[in-house]
Amino acid sequence: MSTVSTAAVALALSLAAGQASAQTEVEEIVVTGSFIAGTPEDAALPVDVISSAELEKQGSPSTTELIKSLTISGPVLGDSNQFSTSAQGAIGAGSINMRGLGPQRTLVLFNGRRFMSTDPLTGVDTNLIPTAAIGRVELLKDGAAATYGSDAIGGVINFITKKTFSGFEVSGEYRYVDGTDGEYNMSAAWGWQGERGSAFIAAGYQHRSELDTQERDWAYQDYTTNPSGWSFLSNPGFYVARLGVDLPTIPGTPDPNYGDAVGSIREASCGAVGGYEGVYQSGASQLPACYYSYVPFANLIEETDRYQLYGELNFDLTDTTEFFLEGMYSKTDVPNIGYSPSYPPTQGPFGPGSTQYFAPKSNPYVQAFLAANPQVFASAAAAGAYAAIPTSGLQLTLWRPFASGGNPAFGYDGQKGERSYELFRIATGLKGELDVAGGIGWDLAFTYSRNQAYGVTRDILINRLDRALRGLGGANCTGNTPGANGCEWLNPFSTAYPGNPLLGGTNPTYNPAQANSPALSRWLYDDQVGETTNELYVVDLVFNGTTGFELPGGVVNWAAGAQWRSSEQTRRLGSNFYDRNITPCPVPGDTSCAIQTGPYMFLGQSQPYYVDESIYAVFGEMNLPILDNLNAALALRFEDYGGETGSTTNPKLSMKWDATDWFSMRGSVGTTFRGPTPTDRAPGGATGLSGIQAAGNAFKSVDAFGNSAIGPEQALTYSIGALFDFGDVRAMVDYWSITLEDQIVRVPANVVANRVANGPGNGAQLVNCADPLRYLVTFSNNNACVQGVTMGSDISRVRSDLVNGPELKTSGIDATLDYSYPGDVFGGRLSLHGTVSYVLEYEQDAFIVNGVTVTPSYEAVGFANYDRLPGTIPEWRGAFYAEYDNGDHNVRATINHIDGVTDNRGPTVVNTGFSPVPCTVANAASTTGCQLVTFGQEVDAFTTLDLTYRVFLPWDTTLTASILNVTDEDPSASRIEYSYDPAIGNVYGRNFKIGLRKKF
Repeated sequence: MSTVSTAAVALALSLAAGQASAQTEVEEIVVTGSFIAGTPEDAALPVDVISSAELEKQGSPSTTELIKSLTISGPVLGDSNQFSTSAQGAIGAGSINMRGLGPQRTLVLFNGRRFMSTDPLTGVDTNLIPTAAIGRVELLKDGAAATYGSDAIGGVINFITKKTFSGFEVSGEYRYVDGTDGEYNMSAAWGWQGERGSAFIAAGYQHRSELDTQERDWAYQDYTTNPSGWSFLSNPGFYVARLGVDLPTIPGTPDPNYGDAVGSIREASCGAVGGYEGVYQSGASQLPACYYSYVPFANLIEETDRYQLYGELNFDLTDTTEFFLEGMYSKTDVPNIGYSPSYPPTQGPFGPGSTQYFAPKSNPYVQAFLAANPQVFASAAAAGAYAAIPTSGLQLTLWRPFASGGNPAFGYDGQKGERSYELFRIATGLKGELDVAGGIGWDLAFTYSRNQAYGVTRDILINRLDRALRGLGGANCTGNTPGANGCEWLNPFSTAYPGNPLLGGTNPTYNPAQANSPALSRWLYDDQVGETTNELYVVDLVFNGTTGFELPGGVVNWAAGAQWRSSEQTRRLGSNFYDRNITPCPVPGDTSCAIQTGPYMFLGQSQPYYVDESIYAVFGEMNLPILDNLNAALALRFEDYGGETGSTTNPKLSMKWDATDWFSMRGSVGTTFRGPTPTDRAPGGATGLSGIQAAGNAFKSVDAFGNSAIGPEQALTYSIGALFDFGDVRAMVDYWSITLEDQIVRVPANVVANRVANGPGNGAQLVNCADPLRYLVTFSNNNACVQGVTMGSDISRVRSDLVNGPELKTSGIDATLDYSYPGDVFGGRLSLHGTVSYVLEYEQDAFIVNGVTVTPSYEAVGFANYDRLPGTIPEWRGAFYAEYDNGDHNVRATINHIDGVTDNRGPTVVNTGFSPVPCTVANAASTTGCQLVTFGQEVDAFTTLDLTYRVFLPWDTTLTASILNVTDEDPSASRIEYSYDPAIGNVYGRNFKIGLRKKF
């Protein structure tokens, strides 16, 4: 493939063939979207090209920044991933999401060959692409399954290495970002061009510094402004004094696990350590709560290090046969991910539920707490009853072990996690030409990729927490005597820490003698160590040539080939606690618990597994020059997945008509698809926890299983476009449409539970045992469901099956305009460019399972969609620049605009105090103790101005300087944890970048 110099040249890929006669001869190359060689001007497909020189003029954006700047991009990974459900295991990874259809529906190629996808949801980790080796990026904005196979529904992005590089080059770049230690990149490249071959090596290192949430005043909001990042399960907490475990002696109805309540208290230190003294409302019940924000303990940007190495060798074995070899190694390390000091205790010794932890009165810290807070008891009689029963104590009702005061095991900061992603890829093969039938080109290639994703996330073990509250904590504890023989007591109260280390609040109740030791705190935790290894083997064989048959416009060309793909995925665990097959219950060694939710206080479990699949494909393509000014291309691909999934056949027709020397039209229509992954088809799955609204929002087990009968997604795509070339003014407009059927999606657990159990509700509502979705819900009492007796609170787990779901239809318009000023401007050239993508519709049909409507249809365009697919979809995005080029000097001013959206969830309500009736959005304005929250209801547009100056200095040296976000725009408010929408805004603010490149 030949190198294209600027992004503006991307327009030439679609301009009329008549323009070519006015230019020098153009080399025939294989353009992304076809296996038939041709000139860029012949292309009937909407392909954009971004060269390395163009990226330099943009200020050398990172891969994530480049992808986010594309006007056809939807929500992607790469920025603040921690609180995104689809990305919690992929912090530090990147993705591309063309047309907002999801990263799994964008095909990524590297030098025209499939790049490994690392996860069914997040797709390819684009941060593993070796940026120092990239010569250009080609972007096909059209479905391409007829050419490339699975995943190419939203489009294709092809990263192409520097093919003609010669010499040695080093470069470095530093970026100043307020509130961080900066970001810096270094790279080196060497290339050799010989008579019979070439070689190229590139290495790069990139460092991204941590950006704490406290460095941006918009990221941390108080509870009544944005409650999203706040939790009622806190420390300081709310506690209920009870008369022992199952020992009720005062008249009344006892708790199923505890004795009667004789008093309660919310710790007085709540406000002093940054908490909010509010009320937690559960159904008709209202409890005083200390709301705590975990946002200050998280980071907007995590410290990240990336290492990348790429090498390529091309050699002519004979005059007609060429050998090639490519090797790549990339690694991303994210060593210190900031999390909450501890997760909320949503599971306890008796299964799901947050109110099961009990600190007995024999705990010396309980004794000290009650001595300092005698107002806990409702009366003297209640205090006497409490004192008379040896097994009395405090139920830790709205509480978590570590919160506002940080975690002593991690230096009174939040707990830390780790992620690491490592990729090894090798591609080799032969290509040449057979001296038959006028010359038949052939290309035989083998590609092997291996990706390892390693993660460490820590959580408290239920059994250890329970033992520590009873004086049997610590790694050196022997025997069963509380507080003796190396056994330690855990202090569950705020008296254990001096204050909030990040917000600066001092705790007035702190007692250094009651502090928990770092060793005891660390002992409570287990490290959930998991490693997922993906391996991909691909063999490609492609032939191309001419038929010898001529149409009025020229000779008919063809290409045909076959592909074999084999993928394997292996999951390994580094902890027996993490393995549900070994430790399914709260107590290690026990396998008899009725509800097997595992040993962790909050997190779910995994299991080791191995899955694989093999896919076979054949394909063909023809280029039909019907007339001198009318060209058509036909493509057809057959892929066989085997088993119950079966096979799929996808055709495509594309055409281009050069009506005049200044006006052309193009269009395409075809089907495309995405096949299920091995994990999609595996019979096993993962079990997690989710708050089930029909059970009073109590956390219950959600089983996510694969489906061996899952079929591929099918899509119908078509587009039609007009292209104009008036010399100094060039433009193109394309209408595109995608109709996706049989989406591979999961049945939403909450929707199922609400339907079966008549939710949402407080758990007391009766269920419908005859509901058609009853089979997806497991109830307590051996899954017995008795009409008129079984309630929502009896739900023990819900199945979230993988199915082929509803139809999706999206369409829109892409437009590009280029203008070059015809004369000199102070001895230089002035050009203007604009690209706009407008989404006309994004309609999700009703989700129907077994004849039952699970979710109604909805329109996603212009909405944030935080609680549903596909995520944020603005109506339009635009990129505009003015460029001045004068010899060695180049200046560019770029404006990027992303339209705003509406939060489809509507306003919410918070309890600021006790209210006479439950707070709702409808009564919030008129009810005491209720407050309406409209924060982020309208997420405003985000517009930035960037300035970049590039100069060619003597001695083959290039200097680039940029001011990004010149006007220092903050992202708009959004009612999610970080208080901004990463799909629209970014966290950098005004920042400065300088880069130097030297060639030898």
